[in-house]
Order: sequence, then structure tokens, then C-alpha cells
Amino acid sequence: MTRAPQGQLGPVLVPQSEPAIQWRHYDRIAPGVYPTYCRWAKHYRDPGFKRWTCLLLFDVLSDDLMRVLARVPFWMNLGAGKKPHAGRRKKYFKEWVRANGEPPARHDRLSPKVFTGRIARVEIGDTKGEAPYSVVRKIISWEIGPRRVTQSASHTVKEGKGETESKDQVGGDQWQKNLGGSQGVRGAGN
Repeated sequence: MTRAPQGQLGPVLVPQSEPAIQWRHYDRIAPGVYPTYCRWAKHYRDPGFKRWTCLLLFDVLSDDLMRVLARVPFWMNLGAGKKPHAGRRKKYFKEWVRANGEPPARHDRLSPKVFTGRIARVEIGDTKGEAPYSVVRKIISWEIGPRRVTQSASHTVKEGKGETESKDQVGGDQWQKNLGGSQGVRGAGN
């Protein structure tokens, strides 16, 4: 506490800096259909909605796929049970099958990793509210990237016949082939 100026009695308030109030910023772009790169996918328990959700973060790309215009989220509900659940009628299951290129070989492994490192064509729209932001409203198509998710650490099930391929063959080679051997999107905006 500091001394009171002459002529005043009592303590003097010392100005304190206000605490920083933080908020999460999301980009906002014009609604429309854009090419995107899915840079991150994770499922988690959302305490606000008291349910499991899967969040995909997409980099919205320019038409030449070289510049990142914005980063937009896409949420998929995974239920309110003790564990995440993807029913056959749910958006997560349908998108997982589309991104993977085929139904899962095992019923208990629907990893969100199938979405990452992929180019997709998406429809983007705005949220409602006082501070609207852009979100993915619909995934139109999965266009480039690995087609299968690894079921074990070293093998991938191929066409349900028990044949296996190494992870590198499934992911890396196909990725480079689809991009025409260029670095393209992988380095964009990172």
C-alpha cells in the first residue's frame, strides 16, 4: 500500500494490471466449396456437451493447393457413453468408410488417423451467433491420400483376403504418386 496524498485520509488504491481474458479465434472465410487438407484429427470428451466428439482441423487451400487461406474445424458426435461410439448410422462411421475407401476390417478400430494427411473437397459455412466463424458443413469427397488405416503396427489388411502390405507402401508411395511427386500441400502453412 502507498501513502495517502496530503489532505486525504485512508489507503490509496494501487492500479493493478487487468488479467488477460483469452478466447479461441477461428477463421472466417466466404461460404462455398473449397479444397482442404486435413492436418489434425482427435477424439475427446467434451465437458460442455457431456459427450465424445471427434474434431478434424482442415487447412482451406487455394485452387492451386499451394497457399493456406484459413483453418476451419469439423466436429462429429461420438455419443455420450463411457467410451466413444460410432454407430453405422452416424456421421463419423460414414465419413470413416468414405475416407478409408472400404468398411473397417475390425469392428473395434475406427481410428481418426484415417482422416489426416488427406485432401478433401468440403462445403464451408458460417456458425450463427454474436461472433460467427467458418466451419466445415459437409465433406463432399476425399480426393488424395492414403486409402487404408493400419490395423496393427506393421500390417494392413488388404481386400479382406489376409494379404498384407507395409505401412510405407500404403501411405507414403501412394501419397507421392497422387501429388505427382511434389511436396505440394505437406509444406503449406506449416
